[in-house]
Amino acid sequence: MHKLATVALLALLSSGVIFGLSQFANKHSKTSDSQVEVAFESWLSSQNKAYSSPAEKNYRKNVFAANYQKVEESNKLYTYTLALNLFADLTEDEFIAKYAGLNHVARTERNEVYLPEVNQQQAVDWRDKGAVNVVKDQGQCGSCWAFSATSAIESAWFIAHNQLYNLAEQQMVDCSTTFGNHGCNGGWMDYAFAYIKSVGGQMLTSDYPYTARDQTCKFVKAKAVANVAGYTDIPKNNCAQLTAAITKQPVSVAIAANAIMMYSGGVFDNRNCGTGLNHGVTAVGYGTEAGTGKNYWIVRNSWSASWGFKGYILMSRDVMTDTGICGICMASSYPQSA
Repeated sequence: MHKLATVALLALLSSGVIFGLSQFANKHSKTSDSQVEVAFESWLSSQNKAYSSPAEKNYRKNVFAANYQKVEESNKLYTYTLALNLFADLTEDEFIAKYAGLNHVARTERNEVYLPEVNQQQAVDWRDKGAVNVVKDQGQCGSCWAFSATSAIESAWFIAHNQLYNLAEQQMVDCSTTFGNHGCNGGWMDYAFAYIKSVGGQMLTSDYPYTARDQTCKFVKAKAVANVAGYTDIPKNNCAQLTAAITKQPVSVAIAANAIMMYSGGVFDNRNCGTGLNHGVTAVGYGTEAGTGKNYWIVRNSWSASWGFKGYILMSRDVMTDTGICGICMASSYPQSA
């Protein structure tokens, strides 16, 4: 790095205002400072982003530079693509802390049910059937579990009653702590299903708006519009059973989200994405990519429609076929509509 940049970094480190910067010092050695500067300023404009101080901006530029290099290198190696998206100025640790929030519960008892096997080469997309709402945005709240569970409940209710409600994630965030969830500090989809069954239903988002922060519970049973009769756990590490379940309805799935932070398109098939489950999403279909023959699951996220492919990611069914890619076959479940 240039001498002036190095001096600036050392000054920031010694000031105590910014920490952890040294890990980025040599990350973008293959990319010129001018390239990064132009890309960073363009990104700031596109994201309408501003920082509280010059020191913070300089730190974020160095984080951005590391991500810039990561995107360039990945796009040379893989057929799926990464892009400098809304998370491009975050470290991986910061990203997971702010935008994940799954508390994976490795329980010994699971309510597992085996389903008849299905033709793995067929295609199912519950969006085409009108069973899936538009992609939502959990914001900087570890409520992915609530969005995953709510999405599955919305779809289950539609399949049973032909009515697609926009249900209130905030109700789960605020009211399900006694079932083992922790609001914006994380939770588990099965606990969310159990909570909804216990209290008698879920309210509309219009009656219980999402705020991306913990609040006092404001549930009104008289305003509940959709309920569940129970839930089923898909047999662990059985990807064929996950596909069979998705044939019936959208499914809440747990994944390791670290490697998909800057995903933008294509069938994600990176075997190195890990199985440290930290994020809840919803599998809403599966299919095969034309031309390549790559099999994938269609996964709905809760990081807004500006992330990924309009809020979705295609996750490979052809690699890591025991745990599933990013652990997608390790801990999945779906609700039964009341």
